[in-house]
Amino acid sequence: MSIFMLKSILSVVIFLVALIQLFVMFELFGRSQKRYDADKLKKIHRINGIIFVLLYFIVTYFCLSYLVNSKEEPSARVTIHGLLALSVITLLALKISFVRVYRQFYGKALTLGPLIAFLTFGMVAVSAGFYFLVTFF
Repeated sequence: MSIFMLKSILSVVIFLVALIQLFVMFELFGRSQKRYDADKLKKIHRINGIIFVLLYFIVTYFCLSYLVNSKEEPSARVTIHGLLALSVITLLALKISFVRVYRQFYGKALTLGPLIAFLTFGMVAVSAGFYFLVTFF
């Protein structure tokens, strides 16, 4: 299995984790009639968040390793992918700081969550989506 395949598969897992995160928070904050236990949803969100961050940094390692070894100027696609990746981690750090430290901004975290998920979808589509498109289709 090539490093590109492994990186792309892990990216699809990141995509799925972000999708679960989005669903969980929509269920928790978006419904007046609760269908699931709020404590369980929060626990799922926290565990998924940890998985997201771990996978994100593993894939980041592979991406940075590729960039360093290529010794070439990145293409436009790679540049957009990198910009989306930096946006995701920056907004995620901001969201966590709102939830943990700067509690008066807690309401803003509800906006940052979907934004992080949608940027993640774009980040994965630009890289793993492109890889699967040119490899299998």
